Amino acid sequence: MKQMPPRDDTASRARTISREAVIVLSFAAAYVLAALLARLTVLPQSGISMVWPAAAVSVLWVIARAGRRSIWIDYCLMAFLTALAVGVTGGTVTTSVVSGIAAVVQAAVCTAVIARRCPRVWRSRGTEPLDHKELWWFFIAAAAGPIASAPSVEINLLLTGAAWDWDVILLWCARNMGSIVVLAPLAFVAGARIRRPAAEARSRIWKSPTGAWSLEAPLLLILSPLVHLLWFAVLNNTVVVFPLLALACVAGARLPSALVTLHSALIGVVTIAITALGWGPFLGLGDAVTQIALAQLYVGLVCAIGLALALDRDARDDLSAALSTARDAAQGQAELFSTIVGTMAEGVRVVDENGAIIVRNAAATRLLVGDDVGQDVDDLSGIRNLDGSALAEDELPYRRSLEGHDVRDHELLVRPSSTMEARDERIVSFTTARLPRTAGGGVVTVLRDVTLERQELHRAAQVQRSLLPTEAPRLPGYDLAAHFVPAGSVGGDFYDWYGADDGVVLTLADVMGKGPGAAILAATTRSLLRAHDSGADVAASLTAAEVGLMRDLGNTNAFVTLFRAFVHAPSGRVSYSDAGHGLSAIVSPDGRVRRLSANGMPLGVLADETRAALTEQLDPGELLLIVSDGVLDALGGSLEGMAPVWEQCARSASAQDAVTATLELASHGDVDDDLTVLALRRRP
Repeated sequence: MKQMPPRDDTASRARTISREAVIVLSFAAAYVLAALLARLTVLPQSGISMVWPAAAVSVLWVIARAGRRSIWIDYCLMAFLTALAVGVTGGTVTTSVVSGIAAVVQAAVCTAVIARRCPRVWRSRGTEPLDHKELWWFFIAAAAGPIASAPSVEINLLLTGAAWDWDVILLWCARNMGSIVVLAPLAFVAGARIRRPAAEARSRIWKSPTGAWSLEAPLLLILSPLVHLLWFAVLNNTVVVFPLLALACVAGARLPSALVTLHSALIGVVTIAITALGWGPFLGLGDAVTQIALAQLYVGLVCAIGLALALDRDARDDLSAALSTARDAAQGQAELFSTIVGTMAEGVRVVDENGAIIVRNAAATRLLVGDDVGQDVDDLSGIRNLDGSALAEDELPYRRSLEGHDVRDHELLVRPSSTMEARDERIVSFTTARLPRTAGGGVVTVLRDVTLERQELHRAAQVQRSLLPTEAPRLPGYDLAAHFVPAGSVGGDFYDWYGADDGVVLTLADVMGKGPGAAILAATTRSLLRAHDSGADVAASLTAAEVGLMRDLGNTNAFVTLFRAFVHAPSGRVSYSDAGHGLSAIVSPDGRVRRLSANGMPLGVLADETRAALTEQLDPGELLLIVSDGVLDALGGSLEGMAPVWEQCARSASAQDAVTATLELASHGDVDDDLTVLALRRRP
């Protein structure tokens, strides 16, 4: 019997379909309204409108539906609505059909360029404003669409018996491009404001570069259209408009980029309206078609100048802020380094080939003896093994170096005085080097007090343990267990779990390497995954976390293998994404094993990799087991070595038994890496 989809999934799909239907119908209504209003401005000489805001609406329509498989329905609806609007406003059948085809070609070409060259706008579906990198590609897209569709206008003229007219093509391209470059950026800003009102209110796109524009902004928004109105009225038929471009420059330099788009739109409305009424400097340039076309091009130029200046200024401000932050960080690092160097307690001890002291600085005396009591004191009597036991004479660092075995960062316990309490003992790192015979031979020893470092590592280990989940989420019908055994004080593995959406999200990650560096990256990875939690959409959380990690991983030449899964408790469905980990499997009670193979590269290997989720089924009685590569290495380094683990897991009565059995088997091998095991068992 075919399994029915879960009720929640059906309801979610219904909500999605309803939301998309509302979007399509809203854009369709806006498109029809824009087209009908524009048809009221048809020029008798050309048969086409002076303005066409529907061009911008069509581009925004396609962007809002970016990535939808049913986009062809939108294009068909767009063509039909265009033909209908032209037809009901007096257009012939031929003109209506050609206009519908032209509208689709224009929108498709324009949005194709935007999809490829303006990824922020495309991925956000028009709810992110343009930046300086995307601006010129946006203008190219705004020009490419009308140019690609322009031949259809002349074809319509030829089919209706008219002659080829370049002025009509100029008007078609100018008015449609003007509509797109003026209205689309304004819509992007509005979309960003609607989508994230609180965040965008604080964003630089709404802030003046001067920091205080409460009076300046309204003045520019009012005076610029008013100046255009007066200029066009006074200098009627005088082709002088370039001084007015200074207003676009001032707006671009003084206004936030969000208001620059509004400023351009206001100037566009005034310019086109005055020209259409028979005023202004463009009246001396040919017929009405040419005049309106040049007015549209002027509006596009105003928009280009204003946005280019504003967005370039924003980019410079971002760079300046980044440099300032980097400078502050560098100063902080310099101060930190200076503090560390100033508090170091390194010592130098030099002996000859017979072990007699040649040089011992005050720091070495302080570390070994505790008081400056002279050169002839036995300063090695307080050295012990780390467990407090006596150290053999031939195991002294300088003795080992004399025998040809230099030591590096060899840590020993130092008890400078027999009366010193245990809390005053210190751990000292010894690094030795054999002196050349030409220098008289002997050994130089560098001593460094690492007691605080040991304490810090101990605290770091406590912090790392505290980041691991302590209690399993309540999951009826399942039992969950995990354990982490670092190779040193801290490690680069971590596991995580938490309940979400009638199920549980499981994560096991392994940062390349061991020790504190790997532990820091592991903690960062965990934080980013938590911050970008997407519930059942495990691929989305991996993608978001990788974006935040790329710079850190690139700087450290590291990568992270990671397995993340969402287990839907009622159905047992496992949705997972495996970033180069490949060490997870579902084990059945009868011993059958289904490996969950990796379906992507580790985090940090390939930038902008598309992550996807795969599905598997966890049936009653089965166990999902995920291990780190430390377990694999301890069992021989090949998947064949995992066979005993899977056999034990098949016989385990609980997830905890499976974890214990896995660690027991791994402990019998050569353990040189962190060991992490996570198991989820669905009870029979």
